[in-house]
Amino acid sequence: MRAFAGGFYSNLKLLYDHIGVPYHSQHFLFQFAESKKESSAQHASYFVHASNLHQFAPRPSAIGRIQYLLEVLYLSVCYIWFSLCCFLVAPSAGETLRQYLERTWTPQRFVTYYLLPLISGVTTCPHETLLDFPASDLTEYKRRTHRAPHYTVSAGVRGVQERLIQGVNHELGAVVKAVEPQEKGIRVSWEQKGHGLRTDYFDHVILAVAPDVVGQIFKPLQHHMAKMPTIMVESVVHNDHSVLEQTDAVRTASKRHGAQLIHLRTSPDTTSLTESHHVQACGAIVTTCPYSRLDPSLVLHSAKFTRVLRDPQSQRIVNAMFGEGEPVDSDDKSVPQWRNGNENVWIAGGWCWDGMVLLEGCVVSAMRIANALDVQVPWQE
Repeated sequence: MRAFAGGFYSNLKLLYDHIGVPYHSQHFLFQFAESKKESSAQHASYFVHASNLHQFAPRPSAIGRIQYLLEVLYLSVCYIWFSLCCFLVAPSAGETLRQYLERTWTPQRFVTYYLLPLISGVTTCPHETLLDFPASDLTEYKRRTHRAPHYTVSAGVRGVQERLIQGVNHELGAVVKAVEPQEKGIRVSWEQKGHGLRTDYFDHVILAVAPDVVGQIFKPLQHHMAKMPTIMVESVVHNDHSVLEQTDAVRTASKRHGAQLIHLRTSPDTTSLTESHHVQACGAIVTTCPYSRLDPSLVLHSAKFTRVLRDPQSQRIVNAMFGEGEPVDSDDKSVPQWRNGNENVWIAGGWCWDGMVLLEGCVVSAMRIANALDVQVPWQE
């Protein structure tokens, strides 16, 4: 994870404090750009924003002073309006982000060129998919991150992983085939390279995997997990700086306050994809959701992962399983009758709560299971 905001990731921050994972405050410069197919330039930056306004962000060189001042005024008004809506206008049950933005008269230009590129950088999904998210996800995220500082772990993600698995017996390279509750325990079948199919029985099983995997290995949830939207996301580490529009003014601004640059480049077509280029301190770039062509000789590593999406239907399914929101009618076939912990099978993950699918959801869902098993969470009173 590249960074986390203190207001939203409160339990993650407490977890890091407890297990001794160091983290530090981190400033960011968000550079907004649009791909330009009709011109010789591959992209054009139209605004630069400093996180929490820690400095005066540089003006893009292609934007005149008067035009830029008008843009700043327009953005200030739109941002204040959107913030007030998030704090004062509660989304209706089942209302999508698209419907909420229309109902609150949030200006379309602000939504298309600023709000959606920034949030899609967090959720790693196309704009149209993001607009189908429950509106409550975004309003709650905004409320909790408002003016909150950003942090990043000092030892990197690898350091966090090593600290979390310290003293934990684990087995890598094992592919679970089935989780089947029996009269005496839960039968787990898994396959490991060189050992074939193995089977054992356990008192409790916790599935910390994506919903499509849950549906494949746990039959009671097969039908409803198929209704949970997911998408494959690619992340690439490379040194192809042609994807950036890093002017001298931007370089100077980032060095002045130790800020890291996140270049949000949005496609001009109706699909509205935003690729995020995060420039690391070492100079390497981490690009997420790339649609631009990268020089293969400059690619250091690439990986794909499953991103769990949200919509009102999946929100109802999740809330029914984990007991959040309004009580569910026992005759309602649109949601599962299975509840988390039934037959001693538990599910945890970033999607296992009524909120944005982020790492805070992993911690909260794990705390919920710990409480149910009478395990004391050290940072929870």
